[in-house]
Order: sequence, then structure tokens, then C-alpha cells
Amino acid sequence: MTEVWNAYDLNRNQLPHLLVRGEKIPEGQFHLCVNVLVRHQDGDILFMRRSANKSLYPGYYEFGAGGSVLAGEDSQTAALRELKEETGLVPDSIRLLEQVCSVKEQCHFDYFEVVVSGDKNQVRYQEGETDAHVWLPLKEVPDFVENHPCFNNQKKILNSLLD
Repeated sequence: MTEVWNAYDLNRNQLPHLLVRGEKIPEGQFHLCVNVLVRHQDGDILFMRRSANKSLYPGYYEFGAGGSVLAGEDSQTAALRELKEETGLVPDSIRLLEQVCSVKEQCHFDYFEVVVSGDKNQVRYQEGETDAHVWLPLKEVPDFVENHPCFNNQKKILNSLLD
């Protein structure tokens, strides 16, 4: 099934046409993506490892879940969908942390934080997307992201949480 996204301008105004995954996004246009930082009720942060089969950034660690917002979907709905698809987790709460724009990636990013409770071993993997995970206490996060491949934009979000 082809993935279709809403198109946005630099200021996050929705444009009247759609974008299709895999097709070049016209210059000056953007699509919307979400990243979901998962915190357990005990304070630990979830890192998921991207599958070795991913074409982009295989083996990278990222916090929680993430992906593109589908056409007609709002970013919070997409965040909850991606979290369920990629980890099997359903959160107790969700809040928007930050919104940024990457002109280079032609993407608006919405960063959410969710809090989950229950058994940490209930995390499951989405075939072709993720293949490992680790829960880390906040104090171990800086060392982990320094010594494992992680996304720079997520490092900035994590650093703001640690400050």
C-alpha cells in the first residue's frame, strides 16, 4: 500500500495536495513526522534499535518510535499509531515536547513524550523496522548516546530533558 502524506509549507500551513512516499518532495514543501520518547513510570527511557534491513540508518538507536504522519491524520494520532506499531506499547499519558523544522530533510518534526507503566518486557518489534531495545535510567543516557549510533536531533531533545 502506498503511503500518502499531507503537504505543508515552511510555516506548517497545509497545502491543497498530497505527497507520496518515495516520490521527490517539491522544493519548499514539507511533510510531517513524529518522534515519540518513551519514559517508563520508573523514569527509564526506551531506546529501540533500527533493523539491520532498513535502507536508512540501519542499526541506529532511536528513542521509542517514530514515522511519517499519514494524510488526514494529526501528529498526536500518528504518534500513538507509530508507538503501537513499533513497540506494542499503549501509553498512560502523552505530551508534545517540541516542534522543529528540518529544511534539509523537508520535514516538520513533532516530538512527543509518553509515559508507560507495566512490564518492561512487553515491548515487541515491528518486522523490518526494529530488532532490539534497551531501557536506560536517565543518568546512563548521555553515555549511551555517545557510544551508540543515534540521531543528532534526538540527542538534542534528550539533552534538554537532562538539563
